[in-house]
Amino acid sequence: MKLSMHLDENDVKKMPQLKIQKLQMILDFLYCGILTLDHQGLILAFNTSAEIILNIKRNTIIGKYIQDVESLQEVASVISQNNGMGRHKVEINGAKIIVNLNKMIENGKSVGVVAILHKSSSAECIDQELNVTESLLKEINIFIESSHDGFLITDNKGKVIRVNAAFERVFSVSRKDVLGKTAQELVKTGVYGKSAALETLRTSQTCTVIMENKGRKIMATGTPVFNLQGKLTSVVVNVRDITELENLKLQLEYQQKLNEKYSYEIKEMRKRQENFPDIIMHSKEMHQVMDMVCTVAEVDSTVLVTGESGVGKEIVTHQIHKLSRRNKGPFIKINCGAIPYTLFESELFGYEPGAFTGAKSRGKMGFFELAHEGTLFLDEIGELNVDMQVKLLRVIQEKEVTRIGGEKSIKIDVRIITATNRDLKKMMEKGEFRQDLFYRLNVLNIQIPPLRERREDIAPLILNFLEKFNKKYKKKKVFTNEAVRVLTEYDWPGNIRELENLVENLVILVKQDEITTQHLPENLFSSTLCDDKIIVKGIIPLKKAIEIVESQIVNNAKKKCDTTRQMAKVLGVNQSTVIRKLKQYTQH
Repeated sequence: MKLSMHLDENDVKKMPQLKIQKLQMILDFLYCGILTLDHQGLILAFNTSAEIILNIKRNTIIGKYIQDVESLQEVASVISQNNGMGRHKVEINGAKIIVNLNKMIENGKSVGVVAILHKSSSAECIDQELNVTESLLKEINIFIESSHDGFLITDNKGKVIRVNAAFERVFSVSRKDVLGKTAQELVKTGVYGKSAALETLRTSQTCTVIMENKGRKIMATGTPVFNLQGKLTSVVVNVRDITELENLKLQLEYQQKLNEKYSYEIKEMRKRQENFPDIIMHSKEMHQVMDMVCTVAEVDSTVLVTGESGVGKEIVTHQIHKLSRRNKGPFIKINCGAIPYTLFESELFGYEPGAFTGAKSRGKMGFFELAHEGTLFLDEIGELNVDMQVKLLRVIQEKEVTRIGGEKSIKIDVRIITATNRDLKKMMEKGEFRQDLFYRLNVLNIQIPPLRERREDIAPLILNFLEKFNKKYKKKKVFTNEAVRVLTEYDWPGNIRELENLVENLVILVKQDEITTQHLPENLFSSTLCDDKIIVKGIIPLKKAIEIVESQIVNNAKKKCDTTRQMAKVLGVNQSTVIRKLKQYTQH
């Protein structure tokens, strides 16, 4: 039986590259004469035994066409008459020669002829022909078995006649369970889901199918093999595990999306930096806040800025004024908790000469008048008593003030921005803050998150304050990476104000130029301890619970890591698993 098959380029590269000298040595070793021609009759090879049998020197004929060599006319005639095939007897120089002709087939086409010559049908020569054939078959078998790709070969009925070790590995089967079975039976028994062999037998064309097998993605390509009469005799299926290629593709797509995201964020960051050169912001939370600042700056509505003490409410308010159409006008700040109640009304609305004991003889403009065509910032608005709340509400509604001791109303054009660290809604429930005033002030609300909710800003703020105080106190202090890590993990109940205070304190008090964790206050370490316990309340299916926890862990790793490679290292899995999990939980 003659088996013809095609090996792909990768397999060919794996084959030993025989040098021409070695090939000639092998041919010269054979007792049988070897004459090789291409499809046009050009003589390609002629071994020593052929020289002896035909009494011709190879250097006189190599590279010539056989029809041009007078002493080989009989051989040429036999080849021509028998289409390069069969076993024939010829007489050359009085000697009877046996000529065995075999076509060289490549991609279904004849590319030449090999003629094996001997003077008789002696057992020695026949045995050697068989040995050569056996050796070639063994070599082909080595190539097939050592291939990284799987091979499956069927006859023209779809019956499996050959598989290699790689096929067993890809589909986790033993060849004894596959050989002799039909492709239909392999699909039916679940060895694989789709059959390239069946498609090839059906179409008589090369066919490729993609299938999933135990979490792996497999590509199988079936190639039809035809005999010289053009009849399909067998199918060779090349099987390749493309899971890693798919993972690389997914990773590439993920990286491209990530690059697009980063590109957009960098553009937005540059844009914000142009608008807010004095503000340190790296977290998405602060970017959202400053986006809101840009939006509210375009209108003239009242704004309520809320957030814990020390988060930077005054800076945000100032930025609203700078970006507004009123930026050429005054920016007047009043701390409602710092001015005594008895003086607050006169400070806010002003007074006429002689309005009360101690009043200036010329009277005084109030903050509302001073802020005309500008912005009035009422900080700590939650500290304002109820009586003053009523008077403030009237000014907001009527857009005019009346000085203490005066009768004339003064028109004002002022934008009001307020800020507080108190919960005004709870104060309303207790009757401590007027509901109507709240809704007048809270037309637009900007909530500034605490520092613990935007930890990406902590390290840049540390470096900014360090540079500021190094310059102020003529120092050259630096923080170690470990010290910055501890500071980043601390919750900062006092927010930016507390952080700035600590950096200034360390710059002044630490004698060494390098500030390490040993110099940090002990209270910073207690809040950075991590609790690894996972507590689930209630009862849910285990599979669902695993998915929930897995999703949270993957997303936490995504926030902490810059690349999927880092995520894989942290999570203790391979990179392809990380990519697959990201895709799975992104879809959910």
